[in-house]
Amino acid sequence: MTFVNKLSKSFRWLRCSTLCAILFYMFFIGLILHSTSHKLQQQLKEQASSTSSSSSSSSSSTQAEGKMAPNVGHNGAQRRPELEQQQKHEEKLRSQPVANNLDLGNESPHLPHPHEHPPHPQKVQSAAASNASKSPNQPETVILAASNVNEKQILAKAFKRADRNRDGILSIQEMGQYINRRIVEHIDEAIMNNAREFQRVDIGPADGLITWDEYHRFFLREHGMTEADIDEHDEIRHTALNRRAREDMMRDKARWSEAARTDLFTLTIDEYLSFRHPESSVSNLLELVDDLLRQFDQDGDDQLTLEEFSDLNVDDDDDLMRKSLISKTLVERREEFKRIIDRNHDGKADRGELLNYVNPKTPRYALQEAATLFSLCDENKDELLTLKEMTDHAEIFLQSKMIDTANSFHTEF
Repeated sequence: MTFVNKLSKSFRWLRCSTLCAILFYMFFIGLILHSTSHKLQQQLKEQASSTSSSSSSSSSSTQAEGKMAPNVGHNGAQRRPELEQQQKHEEKLRSQPVANNLDLGNESPHLPHPHEHPPHPQKVQSAAASNASKSPNQPETVILAASNVNEKQILAKAFKRADRNRDGILSIQEMGQYINRRIVEHIDEAIMNNAREFQRVDIGPADGLITWDEYHRFFLREHGMTEADIDEHDEIRHTALNRRAREDMMRDKARWSEAARTDLFTLTIDEYLSFRHPESSVSNLLELVDDLLRQFDQDGDDQLTLEEFSDLNVDDDDDLMRKSLISKTLVERREEFKRIIDRNHDGKADRGELLNYVNPKTPRYALQEAATLFSLCDENKDELLTLKEMTDHAEIFLQSKMIDTANSFHTEF
């Protein structure tokens, strides 16, 4: 009985202690909830006060403008929206970074070949406006100004390097010597890098032959596409490429069949050099010699005489001039034959002499390019070129062999 009494007392004590603990925790939780609700009320009051103060300030500014409006009159009321739009436009210009001016929307503007006349200024402005409309986030004036600055820097750098005697003007000889150095450097670099690039392209499989699919994938990788993007690429329309890249791809596709001599579907390492850099390939130069003989060799003895080479009554003269194989006038051709082509002065030019003549690394080739540039850009016809005359005809020089040697060659060949 005593044990039962002790057990009942212990249960009563447990019940009392449990009840006290529950009451204590409820009281503690209530304090936490009360403090949290108090803080929330204070934050709401602060937000309400700040909102009321901002609304009062805006209303006061509106009233101030209303007071000023009678003094300004009807015209002032019309100017306020215009001023606000102008301020927004200025803030937009300041917030936008200036784009790289030589790449307008990832598309290089078309520039004429050195043998072409410069486009009309209105056409240049309309082309620039269309490029600016393709990227509406970039103001047209900002892009054009930055583009002109970079173009002038490129031309000024080339002008300084070509000006050997540092007199601030260029002669035809100085420009020709500079263009010749650029051509020699370009051709030597193309030949030196050909084997390395061939290995980079010939990977599926590496069998010493490059297929069109291998080159096509290499071309797309060089233009920043991933393997997954290449797998989904539309080879017919090339919608994932910009305009310049699409033009390059179409040009390469047309040139492939000319370079693939042994097999229409593959290129050897020598054919790949002819494909990528036709101006560097000996086989291409031999074809140019064949073109000259086909056009001028009237008696079929595989040699050219002075009279045959200077004869203007031939077909396809424009194409030969475009490739810088012949000069324009009868006097120039006769002088070239005597001074440059007929190296042993026997009155005839064989294949070896003609091969040396059509080789782009010879000074004659660069001098002819310089003469063409002078004929287009020497405005006062003093046979001297200033930096201003170069910058005034920037669209011609930027695609000439003086500046863009590789693309100028690719346009010719």
